[in-house]
Amino acid sequence: MKQIVTLFKKEFTELFRTGKATVLLIVFVIFGVMNPALAKLTPWMLNLMSSSLSDAGITIGNITVDAMTAWTQYFKNLFMEYILVLALFCGTLTNECQSGTLVNLLAKGLPRWKVVAVKFLSALAVWSVCYWLTFAVTFGYSAYFWDNSIVPHLGLASFSAYLLGVWLLALILMFSAFLRSGMYVLLGTGAVYGVSAALGALPTLTKYLPARLDGAFGLLTGALAPGDFTASLIITAALSVLALAISIAGFQRKQL
Repeated sequence: MKQIVTLFKKEFTELFRTGKATVLLIVFVIFGVMNPALAKLTPWMLNLMSSSLSDAGITIGNITVDAMTAWTQYFKNLFMEYILVLALFCGTLTNECQSGTLVNLLAKGLPRWKVVAVKFLSALAVWSVCYWLTFAVTFGYSAYFWDNSIVPHLGLASFSAYLLGVWLLALILMFSAFLRSGMYVLLGTGAVYGVSAALGALPTLTKYLPARLDGAFGLLTGALAPGDFTASLIITAALSVLALAISIAGFQRKQL
């Protein structure tokens, strides 16, 4: 237990010392503020543009914004949030393997599975705090300006998007256990997601794939029902655990 605590201290000290965690927190808070802010400012911006648009023959009718407008922006920003977190952690294991900082620790008897576990849990903690912070800020402002109750299945949709991020982090760690470059790790993770998204074009497979969770916004619009996500949620969670197990097995055999 003492080794795990020491590793956690090392991970978070590095994250805050380099400023990565601080920058990520600030960016995610900005995302949270932007979602309702853009919705609130949309009618005002369109009103400013109305005169020039009318000269071009474009007429703008009455624009109504509500909580759904803010949450639409929230789900649009998720892709960028995934990219930011994956870019931050794609070198979490490969960089230490290249620099040799783990060699002394492992030579002193530190089990390799603890390194993998702490790396994943540290990344998961950062992702969880940042993601739910953005959610909380968006929810708070949307509740203040409008009414969140008009947005159906918001909790399930948000959790689905969150679990997709957990799976992507597990993939990052899995590829890190075998590859030596953070760029290759990022490309490998993107390739797996791309395959999942491509297979989603097959109606018989789509409800079982992790990429289905990327369409969680459909729950808000009514295009999809909660039952459409049951299988993908279970399978994505299982694949995340499997990726973590493969990470441990792969790192056990990796030469540093």
